[in-house]
Amino acid sequence: MSKKFLTNIDLTKNEIQNVVIHKLATAPSSPTSGQVYFNTSDERYYIYQSSGWKDITGRLDDILSNTNAITLTDNGDGTINIEIANASSSNAGLMSTTHYNDVNNATDSSTASTLVKRDANSDFSAHNITANSIVITETISGSTPLNHAATKGYVDNLFSTGTRIKGSIDCSSNPNYPAADSGDIYYVSASGRIGGSSGQLVNVGDMLVALVDTPAGNEATVGSNWLIVEHNIDYATESTAGIIEIATQSEVNTGTDDTKAITPLKLVTYVTSQISGNYYATDIGDGSATSFVVNHGLNNTDVQVQIKDTTTLELVETDITITNSNQITITFAVAPASNAYRVILQSS
Repeated sequence: MSKKFLTNIDLTKNEIQNVVIHKLATAPSSPTSGQVYFNTSDERYYIYQSSGWKDITGRLDDILSNTNAITLTDNGDGTINIEIANASSSNAGLMSTTHYNDVNNATDSSTASTLVKRDANSDFSAHNITANSIVITETISGSTPLNHAATKGYVDNLFSTGTRIKGSIDCSSNPNYPAADSGDIYYVSASGRIGGSSGQLVNVGDMLVALVDTPAGNEATVGSNWLIVEHNIDYATESTAGIIEIATQSEVNTGTDDTKAITPLKLVTYVTSQISGNYYATDIGDGSATSFVVNHGLNNTDVQVQIKDTTTLELVETDITITNSNQITITFAVAPASNAYRVILQSS
């Protein structure tokens, strides 16, 4: 039978040897703060605090029972081995230097062999991304940058509302324009008019493009809803506008082709060559002679001759004789001074 003490027991720092804590299958009733007992059901020690009974057994294997990262081995001699495993895909544990560096060097830039880390805007850079599918949540609009990825729905909509080849139209009987959606394209398979007998002339290969959604109709009612892109444009003539070819310099010089255009550069080149090839000039006068033979080498008796005073630049008149196709003779009444006059010849 236990003996009750109704006052505290002060052992004055002496030991209680071979003591056994109070054994109970359940916690004592009406406990007081600091009271302890040994629970015989779960073989654990408990102390009562204001918040209730607290397990004070303190066995590490219970504290760490919820992790596979730490393994405890009881050596049977009062010591326990503690082993911490390396981290794996299924177990928490120690991180290797390699894995630590992988995490520590993560970046939002496009850096080879480096883990990806989003920046403050949740963005990151990458070189090439290979994936079975990429979901784009941003709405694509006209203000979206040109290098932005587009959704399948956006592209499908372009195909459903954009340009489409609808087929051919035989215009030999001058048919009306067909009903069409904006972007529909028809090509002409036989020449004639489109939009009725007063419609536009079209040739084989011309394209008819619907500018807006339009009903069928003639030129007067729906012609403004269509764009005609000509394929076989006629060559230009003196009465018909059309395609024209630029003449070569050789063709300009020959002057026999009446179907090609001359550019300003080729015209200046031709005129300059004509002037330089049919022109001759020289100064005459020596203070003693009154007659001078001029050998011009133009090989033409059809020449125009002008004589100019080299000082006053006035044109003067004197006797001129065309001796032959390459020579003329000029005669003065009074011998001119040295190089007093300039003779200018131009052949036809």
